[in-house]
Amino acid sequence: MLARDKIVFVLLAAVVVTVCGCSSTVTPSPAPEPMSLYPMTVSDYYDCTVTIAHAPERIVSLSPVNTEILFDLGAGGRIVGNTDYCDYPAGAKNITHVSGFNAISYEKIIAICPDLIVAEDIVSEEAIARLRETGIPLVELKNNNLSMIRENILLIGKITDTEANATALVAGIDRDVESIRSKTAGLNDSQKPTVLLLAGLTKKAIYPYGTGTYGDELLTLTGGRNVASGLTGYQVMSNEAIIKADPDFIVVPVNTPMCTMSAYENLKNGSEPWMKDLKAVRAGKVIAVEGSLFLRPGPRTPEAGLALARAIHPELFQ
Repeated sequence: MLARDKIVFVLLAAVVVTVCGCSSTVTPSPAPEPMSLYPMTVSDYYDCTVTIAHAPERIVSLSPVNTEILFDLGAGGRIVGNTDYCDYPAGAKNITHVSGFNAISYEKIIAICPDLIVAEDIVSEEAIARLRETGIPLVELKNNNLSMIRENILLIGKITDTEANATALVAGIDRDVESIRSKTAGLNDSQKPTVLLLAGLTKKAIYPYGTGTYGDELLTLTGGRNVASGLTGYQVMSNEAIIKADPDFIVVPVNTPMCTMSAYENLKNGSEPWMKDLKAVRAGKVIAVEGSLFLRPGPRTPEAGLALARAIHPELFQ
């Protein structure tokens, strides 16, 4: 009896040792610490190297375009300062304004303690230099065509740790742009109307979108021929040059500092002698579009393209 008990004891001990041995082999090792995105070093449009110490939580946006991008990426709640002209989306209106059309309040910016400033090339070089002297990380961007818009959205997404949202936003823009392009790609020159697309309209001068501009790219996308293609950028186009070009359509972005509704109405009605005989005026093809879509190359690019396409190709875009 004792011998049998001894055998049972030895077997039980072996089982315990085996179980303990198995347990020791599956004990999980401590999980590695996730890699931090910060500090992060990036280069902006002007190849300035900027180091971001941590995920930005207090952002100053010095352009309406960058404000729109931040909101679309889900980072609008982190904006603590923007400009007088940041009015889209609606939430942008309720943020402290630190900049007007020509002036920046450095005191306001410093007082709200931002950890990131996102600027655009519309800000003067002097102002950019002064802001960099504060030591606040500053990224300066340029939004002048679709390629730049894509790059800037992705860069802001990287800086603010919203890369997934940025990738999705860019994909949506590309999809909507291609939807427009698919309807105009097969048009020949005879099917493409001549268009004067204005960036500014004042009593003293008319500023069209010339070659190399955002508006010129939109005209190519939407199947229009730019009568200001002989100009580069945003140069003044003389009354005589407009009369000579005699465009099929004149498209006017309104409700902006560069073009009021009254200025548009004057052109539409041919209020000045040189305007009366323009083909577009006589045919009722001086068309107003929402100005912010055209003066702010950014996430709403497809909306700008669609507005222009409907204006000059109503037969294709109902």
